[in-house]
Amino acid sequence: MAGYTFHTAAYKVIRLLGGPVIRSVFHFTGEKLQNIPGPFLMLANHNSDLDPAFLGIASPHQMYFVATEKILRMGLLTGLVTTLFKPIIHYKGKAGISSTKEILAKLRDGRNVALFPEGNRSFNGLSGDFPPSTGKLVKKSGATLVTYRLHGGYLTTPRWSKSLRRGKLWGEIAGIYSPEKLKAMTEDEVNRAIRNDLFVDAYADQKKDPIPYRGRDLALGLESTLFSCPQCGTISSLHSEGNTIRCAACGYEAVYDVYGLLQESTGNVSTVTQLDLLQQNKIRQLLSSPETAELFHDEVTVETIGPDHKTVSSEKAELSAYTDRLILGERTLLFSRISGMAINQRNLLIIHLSEGNEHLELSGNISFSALKYLYLYQFARKNIHEKI
Repeated sequence: MAGYTFHTAAYKVIRLLGGPVIRSVFHFTGEKLQNIPGPFLMLANHNSDLDPAFLGIASPHQMYFVATEKILRMGLLTGLVTTLFKPIIHYKGKAGISSTKEILAKLRDGRNVALFPEGNRSFNGLSGDFPPSTGKLVKKSGATLVTYRLHGGYLTTPRWSKSLRRGKLWGEIAGIYSPEKLKAMTEDEVNRAIRNDLFVDAYADQKKDPIPYRGRDLALGLESTLFSCPQCGTISSLHSEGNTIRCAACGYEAVYDVYGLLQESTGNVSTVTQLDLLQQNKIRQLLSSPETAELFHDEVTVETIGPDHKTVSSEKAELSAYTDRLILGERTLLFSRISGMAINQRNLLIIHLSEGNEHLELSGNISFSALKYLYLYQFARKNIHEKI
């Protein structure tokens, strides 16, 4: 009880002092939660590292946030965040059994919880999928469900960029579902309602109401998401500088403008969404390559994370991708032995191995694309399941 009282007080003070700053810096306006019967489980789409702050501005009611395990390895910030907010920790890329238990325990104790079910910020402007078990969690909680939809986050802080763009961010309550209403719904119906409520298409928003998102070096780092040239299909040939991205293989060139559009030298106008769908198809095509053919490779820094959330080792290694495995230095990581893969923060590739419950984190330079490895793993695993 004492801990809850402290967290509630900290939440109110930080919301009072930080709210005006966040609203001013990010031009954020959000519909506020009023008279919501608690406890409630708040679900929101995810496109910015500051999304918890936006939800905090929207909700005067104290909430416990679900956060990735990476937050436990951020030095002084770790102590500050865990002391003030005591987040519920989840391992990205793994089944969240322990975090689910803690979420349910908090709700049954009358506390409110905020969760981003996608678990990942969007790479291409479209809201991502979320685990089917989300509907089960919602029904099992017995709490009120609040769905909150955030807009403008993708173009304000693109996943691939290190810079902030000034434009507009806004939030709205998408749905409020009472425990009684949820009880009458199936898990699939709950999941469909969540998916409909939280889905955002950044470029559809722009088409409806074009908003400029201004900043410096607008294209810098874009090749960490767009890893395949849309003109020649070569992987890892795109390089960014300032507002421009170019292909070293064929000369393709495009300027990323303040509306998030790619103004190509040919006169075509593309979106990151469109080009990402093209490169997803490219990865699917590569899966028909011979097992002995290397598909792509990078030099990375590999950190092994221990069960105490501390870095056990850190070393440089060559990472190579094949249709059924990754070669990391002298190690062979079969996709069938990888229990989970995800991307954290901007471009940190997380690999969970079945044997020994090993947790690896791989990073590279600004042009490194973790996304191509994630797509390859996901599509390869899907093919395996479809054949079974």
